[in-house]
Amino acid sequence: MTRWTGYCFVFALAGCSTTFSPQPCAVDGDCDSGSVCEMRQNVPVCVPVDDAPLLIGSSSAISGTNQALGTGMKLGIDLAFAEQNALGGVRGRKLQLVFRDDAYDPELAEKAAWSLFDVQRTTESPRCPSTATPAVAGQMPVSTTALVRGPDAALAMLGPVGTPTMVRALPVTIETGSMYFGAFTGANTLLRDDKAGSCKDLIFNVRASYGQEAQSAMELFLKKGNNSYKDLVSFDQNDSFGQAGYDGIVNAYKNTVGDFPTGADATTPIFRVRYTRNDDTSVPSQAVATESYLASILMADSQTHTIGVFMTDTYGAAATYITHIRNWQYANDSQQTQLNKANRLIIHFHNVSFVGPNALADRLKTANQTSTLPASKFYTDNVTVSQVVPNYENDSTEIVTTYNKLVADAGQAPGFTSLEGYIATRIFIAGLLHHEGPFTSQTLPDSFETLPDLSLGLGAGAGFSKDSHQYLQSLWGTAINADGSFRNLYYWSQGRPIQFFE
Repeated sequence: MTRWTGYCFVFALAGCSTTFSPQPCAVDGDCDSGSVCEMRQNVPVCVPVDDAPLLIGSSSAISGTNQALGTGMKLGIDLAFAEQNALGGVRGRKLQLVFRDDAYDPELAEKAAWSLFDVQRTTESPRCPSTATPAVAGQMPVSTTALVRGPDAALAMLGPVGTPTMVRALPVTIETGSMYFGAFTGANTLLRDDKAGSCKDLIFNVRASYGQEAQSAMELFLKKGNNSYKDLVSFDQNDSFGQAGYDGIVNAYKNTVGDFPTGADATTPIFRVRYTRNDDTSVPSQAVATESYLASILMADSQTHTIGVFMTDTYGAAATYITHIRNWQYANDSQQTQLNKANRLIIHFHNVSFVGPNALADRLKTANQTSTLPASKFYTDNVTVSQVVPNYENDSTEIVTTYNKLVADAGQAPGFTSLEGYIATRIFIAGLLHHEGPFTSQTLPDSFETLPDLSLGLGAGAGFSKDSHQYLQSLWGTAINADGSFRNLYYWSQGRPIQFFE
């Protein structure tokens, strides 16, 4: 093991030679076999490859109420790192994941970013506007002065999970000049807007946005027969994640149907209920509020109503909400006699991809086993999820086939979240392989913007460019079957009509 000090290497068992001359370089090819070109004391020199691992940071929840989300994302990253390291790493450099469990808590996620990038404060003004100006009103700034990377900083942040966690961790990351890559959130704030100023060049998204997911959901609702904004419901988390979803469905309605009619609430035109993050006990009261709203719709006329419920949530809250609504819909009570809600309501529950599709399917499948619904009804009926990756159960592209083999060899169950983690990491590794010269946080963005077509079979328009830091522009809609499996429902891509498989 060696370390760099001044202009010489210090070996564990020998003193530093005063005659040692470091070999300058520009790329790895300038170095002898077994050495690579890396920065030491801001000087590009050849160093033993074993002394140049690529330390990649990541922060997500592997504990707490929503631990399945972080566990899945981390599994996908681990699979891709192990695969690449077995192939020799990145020109000999081993990939090492430096991980922090943030429990889907914004404060812990922010602390994780400070730790992962060994953040040092300065007395200078911040370089990014998002540092001193919070992305969410009412929050404290992450810093009022510039932040820099410390000597033990990771190279980049890869695959962090969540929107409320992102709005605290991302400003810290990019203020230090570090890349924020492949976040497991489709939010627009910071990730896809201009609030980070010129620092947005350090932000690279892989998945489609929540706005795109909302657009596909709205097109699905119209296909199923929803023809009024009054027959739309938003069930969302009471934070920046939920707000991203609500804004998405409102905009999708405007894009697809047109402006809301006179009389619609200017602030909340689509009926909305919100639950508390990491607290599934807050859901039943929101389900009751929804049921009251649906009853009022039925009391206003004698028609059958097709209801579209757009759900910006996580799996525990989603399962609780859906089962509560279905139990109410089919309950043999006085409202049933009066309103015939079992037959006059056709309810479609559409979840954004962040929900944790596999965990949701498992919970609804389990609920089916003790269901009090009519014999022909299931809690999984008309429950769909917009996926940002293909269906791993039947897709035959190389990247999905390889993922399925790796996850099976690891003795793990496949899932959409871990597939997303694997795909995001494969693309990240491709960017590293495409990079020339020492790996620094400042030089990486150009390598990703010029990344050639990877031909991964991930939908139309896939790729990065100088003007687009979002790799995927497509969605795969899936419906949950009674046995917890998924069937393909639709394919959607930006600028193209939705295509249905059934």
